[in-house]
Parts: sequence; C-alpha cells; structure tokens
Amino acid sequence: MTRSEALAIIEAALPALDDARVEKLAEMARALAEPQPVLRKLTAEELALIEQSKEDFRLGRTLTMEEARAGTDAFLKQLEAKYG
Repeated sequence: MTRSEALAIIEAALPALDDARVEKLAEMARALAEPQPVLRKLTAEELALIEQSKEDFRLGRTLTMEEARAGTDAFLKQLEAKYG
C-alpha cells in the first residue's frame, strides 16, 4: 500500500467514526509520529548468548514447536501445582 492509498483510506473512514474514535485515531497518529527511542547496546553476556545460539542452530541443538510447547506446558503445570 502506498502512502497516498493509506491516506485515502484514513480520509474515507473519518466521516464514519464517532468523536471518541477520531480522538483515539489522533492519539495513535501522535504516538506514531514521536521519535522512537534508541535501542540500548547489548551487554557482553547477551552477545555471548547470541553467539551460543548460533552454534546451537549450526549443530542442530533446537526444538520443534511441539517440543517447545510441551516443555512450556509442563513448566506451567509445575507452577500451577506449586502456587495453585
């Protein structure tokens, strides 16, 4: 979608919006127009973990989505049993 197309969609939708929704749209536009914060630099530990993960992928030390979900479900079940 081009900028012109996006603006046309917004303009076409405005008459159908009630005052509360127009205000919400204005708030969203203002927030999106604000400068985005600069991301912080990664720590040495975080950089080392990234390198470790690259090695894990290279060597096939990964989980399928099903394995990861099963592990997460088991962990959550333990927490629920412990803290109810």
